[in-house]
Amino acid sequence: ELEGAFPSELYQLPQLTHLDLSFNNFAGPLPSKIGQLTALTFLRLKWTDFTGQFPSESGQLTVLTHLDLGWTDFTGQLPSEIGQLTALTCLDLAGSRFTRPLPTQLGLLTSLN
Repeated sequence: ELEGAFPSELYQLPQLTHLDLSFNNFAGPLPSKIGQLTALTFLRLKWTDFTGQFPSESGQLTVLTHLDLGWTDFTGQLPSEIGQLTALTCLDLAGSRFTRPLPTQLGLLTSLN
């Protein structure tokens, strides 16, 4: 089980395609630098203790096909930049604490199953 801040060493892996940090006790916000991992196709943060807003820079993850934010402690609205993730086929927000309404840009995600 991992805890503490988001591991900054991950930014040194620009070709990283799969990142599963679920069921860990990370503290604080998910850094906006997450948008630098542009090769990511799979990002699972389910049951992590990240707090604050989900970074709008996540919109730079344009090849992402799977995004799991279920049961996270993110607050505020889901950023409208989520609509830039047009490759998404799976988006899990179950049990999340995002403020409603969800952004209308979700309608741009026509590949969702």
